[in-house]
Amino acid sequence: MILNIVADTSESIQIFGLDLFHRQEFFQLLLKFTYNLFWVFIPSYFLYFRRKKGFREYLFTFIIVSMVVFQICVMLSSVSLRIGFALGLFAVFGVLRYRTNPIPPREMTYLFLVIGISVKNAVANEVISFAELIVTDAFTILLAFVVEFAITSGSGIKRKRVIYDRIDLAKPEKHPELLEDLSERFGVEVVRADLGPADLVKDSIELVIFFKEVKGIRFYDTPRY
Repeated sequence: MILNIVADTSESIQIFGLDLFHRQEFFQLLLKFTYNLFWVFIPSYFLYFRRKKGFREYLFTFIIVSMVVFQICVMLSSVSLRIGFALGLFAVFGVLRYRTNPIPPREMTYLFLVIGISVKNAVANEVISFAELIVTDAFTILLAFVVEFAITSGSGIKRKRVIYDRIDLAKPEKHPELLEDLSERFGVEVVRADLGPADLVKDSIELVIFFKEVKGIRFYDTPRY
């Protein structure tokens, strides 16, 4: 009884032109926030970070960005243009690239995934049933799991961009010798090498090499922290 009186009283109080408390909407927000965090946490932590030994800064990005997008969409859900705004925000964050450290395609895809889930969960209304919402979320995560581990993980082929100092081997007839030299230098089995821009002054050429994955060794082209 007392709690109801306090709740009713708080709903009549305004701060900065806003009602202090909406009981029903507040608890709905908590439930939706928890629900969305659950589905965002699964691909961010279990699929990306734990299973593939992902980078810590991207895990932070996936969780925080998705939660911020979710909050913005929920808070503006009463606006008549909420769907258009959500799709616009989704597109902006979906093509997000940091100038100092461009996001690799795989990490960008995970970011796109968690933002998409957050936008969908935020703008879901009475037209969509809870069963439809939970099935689409579960199916999306299941599909990501299948593609990540059942399809792409079996290839075991990694790629790396390098600057190569033997431009004399960048010839079609010497391609086997090029692969052999790269394999010996890096200690991995290089199966393919794509040629890039050449610097004849420095006698070097840019290569993108493809090699078989080696357990315990990770290669990257930009600094990771």
